[in-house]
Amino acid sequence: MTRTFAEAPSPVSPAPLTAARVPGLAAGATLLGSGGGGEVATGALLLSRELAGAPVPLLPAAALAPDTLVVHAGLVGAPDVLAERLADPDDFADAVRTAAEVVGGSAGAVGVIEIGGLNAVVAAVAAARLGLPLVDGDLMGRAFPRIDQTVAAVAGVDPAPLVLVGPGGNTVVVRQCSRRLAERLLRANVLALGGAAALAVHPLPAARLAAIGVRGSVSACLGLGDRLLTAREAGGTPEGLADALGAELLAAGRVEELAPRQDLAPGWATLTDGRTGAVVRVDLLDEYLAVTVDGVTRAAAPQIIAAVDPSGRRPLRADQLRTGGHLILLRLPSLHAWPAEAEPLVGPTAFGLDLAPPTVPVAGPVAGSPGGRS
Repeated sequence: MTRTFAEAPSPVSPAPLTAARVPGLAAGATLLGSGGGGEVATGALLLSRELAGAPVPLLPAAALAPDTLVVHAGLVGAPDVLAERLADPDDFADAVRTAAEVVGGSAGAVGVIEIGGLNAVVAAVAAARLGLPLVDGDLMGRAFPRIDQTVAAVAGVDPAPLVLVGPGGNTVVVRQCSRRLAERLLRANVLALGGAAALAVHPLPAARLAAIGVRGSVSACLGLGDRLLTAREAGGTPEGLADALGAELLAAGRVEELAPRQDLAPGWATLTDGRTGAVVRVDLLDEYLAVTVDGVTRAAAPQIIAAVDPSGRRPLRADQLRTGGHLILLRLPSLHAWPAEAEPLVGPTAFGLDLAPPTVPVAGPVAGSPGGRS
């Protein structure tokens, strides 16, 4: 049976984000990265320091005044550059202010671009530095590699203005860009800024965000992370971990073969399920894209696939898989019900995979999930 997150009431405001809640946020964001989203630990340290002075209010988009301008903040760049040089918090603040100025307003709240990986933490850093609330929601419901793989893109909303702030305050402002060109423009300018930059994008009125955004995903991330941390302390079986996270256990075993990605062509890993003897294949790029068990598709993007080290109960990124390593494969509850027409954007075909539909539909959660709209 597929598990889903319990629906969060809206627009009731959850508890503020404090330094004590950062470990849970980081753990949940790593799981929701679905194997990608970058290294979260350095961002978590930065956020803990930012929250030492004051907590950040966490508010649903529907709880804000309808005309409140929400600017979405994040960090983009090559993983190796991001691991060595995390952007200055002032860069995020400057990016948000600049994006708001371009549309002739001032930011009243900060939004999360993707709740999976580093950007779940970085948006909170921006909110803390600016002294603004963080919206309890995001635009992806997990991590995706491209800026056009958002619920906003599905709703026909272009990302512009797009603002990048690099080292030394060097700033790029793209006042207008289509969804089709946004990723290419982003990558070219990030390269010119040294391989990593703070990003502000999608300045939206709260009323519009409430209509199209993923609802309650920051709260869901915090809850998921807290459950992972508790399960890590308790130990137990793969089945127990899946139950603790409300997830479906797909497989648990040893990695037998590992084929790296070739540019944009997915790589793959194979393992033998130690419980059943089934042959399991995991297709991957930056994120885990699909899991097939004895040739049957059991999970596929945009569903959230997580790999966890069975000894330390720590989520494993796709670039951390190693031949001979053991892992637990899980399908996490979906945060968002993607419509069927979004499949070419966020489904397996978006990554060059031709798969039979998974045993649970790619569209997303069943009744009871917070997924859908903010």
